[in-house]
Amino acid sequence: MSNIVKWALMALAAVAVGYAALRVMANTQKEACLSGEGRPAMEACTFVVKWGGGDKKTEALFKRSRLYARQQLHERERLDLEAALPAINSAGIKPALRAEVYAALSAAYGRGGDAEKALKFSELAVQTGGSGPAVYLALAGSYIDLGRHAEAVALLEKAGGLEKNHTYYNALAAAYSGKGDYRKAYDALKAALKVKAPRPVLAETAKQMGMVCFELKMYKEADLYLGYAQRSGADCPECPLLLTTIRESLGAYQ
Repeated sequence: MSNIVKWALMALAAVAVGYAALRVMANTQKEACLSGEGRPAMEACTFVVKWGGGDKKTEALFKRSRLYARQQLHERERLDLEAALPAINSAGIKPALRAEVYAALSAAYGRGGDAEKALKFSELAVQTGGSGPAVYLALAGSYIDLGRHAEAVALLEKAGGLEKNHTYYNALAAAYSGKGDYRKAYDALKAALKVKAPRPVLAETAKQMGMVCFELKMYKEADLYLGYAQRSGADCPECPLLLTTIRESLGAYQ
């Protein structure tokens, strides 16, 4: 056997060993990505996205998008979801995961103000068989953004298995408010405020409650809730003007 052939065989053997090692590493990293949290999971998912193929890469993209979402890195979240989309109908991707990807895309487009795309993907999530909280809340959010408030109310009221947390109650209140039924919106938010949550979540609910109270001309409560929202760092550019109007109505500046 010539030296050239020997070197060629040795090179092929090295490539085969390297490929096998990469596959083992990819499987290990996939497990760390899908079952882990925080920075180690992020690094593992990034490895799989770069070196994995097929369904492994798609699953890693979706998990990394969830990690980005928890860090409020929504542009990166959307990019990963869009990267996962072309392969989402692969035979190896379970319908439940497809529904989750569609629901997450709906929420991402909803945050970006693209109500039509948000509705498209929330409907795809339902058609795929999704029935989890994210699916229903994404569809309800799309209805609200498009002014279809009665449909949002009907969906949220009949959807079984939804955890009655701040996200649920805030969506229900937004749908009622859109219908002009501020009393029911008030009741929904009152129920939300009985549920324990981190301060930023409470601040968002308080902001919505303050605006509902303002519509109901319950100015003392509106002042209380909007003031709390503002002090707690809620994104509320309208709060200063509303609080000034409320306090003038209450005679605070007389």
